[in-house]
Amino acid sequence: MTRTKQKITSLLDTVNLTSSAHKKLGSFSGGMKQRVLIEQALLNDPKILILDEPTAGLDPKERIRIRHFISEIAEDKIVLISTHVVSDIEFIAKEIILLKSGKVVSHDTCNNLIKEIENKVYEIEIGKDDLKYFQKNYRVSNLYHSDDKIIVRTVTDNPPESYSLSPVNPTLEDLYLYIFEQRL
Repeated sequence: MTRTKQKITSLLDTVNLTSSAHKKLGSFSGGMKQRVLIEQALLNDPKILILDEPTAGLDPKERIRIRHFISEIAEDKIVLISTHVVSDIEFIAKEIILLKSGKVVSHDTCNNLIKEIENKVYEIEIGKDDLKYFQKNYRVSNLYHSDDKIIVRTVTDNPPESYSLSPVNPTLEDLYLYIFEQRL
């Protein structure tokens, strides 16, 4: 087997497409096409790899597989990832650069960036009637129902004083909302 064929076989296995190696690209799902693009980008073993939304269209299992793969290849390559899916980079990125309107607004490690919003993320217990108010006036990153109450996760400099709230550990997604959600 030639070196090129060995590389292709290895990459097909890596992106979980070995069983589809002889199928036409037009028959592939969006997620399968995304994996082919990643494989194609790696064929010449580049030292710098730029990936734009590398897990778009993938199911959760494949997203995890590709994230693990990106983490592995980043050991001996520079990998730049452009994405809005912060969970894709939260655990694999050594450094994160946040751009807003084409300008760098933050650049650091994930842990240091998250520290910027410590004591600004809360879970607040509200009634169903208060939900619209919170969604209009606070950055709500998540919500869930608990009995007859709703627990909203908010990122704010000014938490409401008349509600039962608990500070929680911030995530990269919370930071993203804090920096990019300016309507508040």
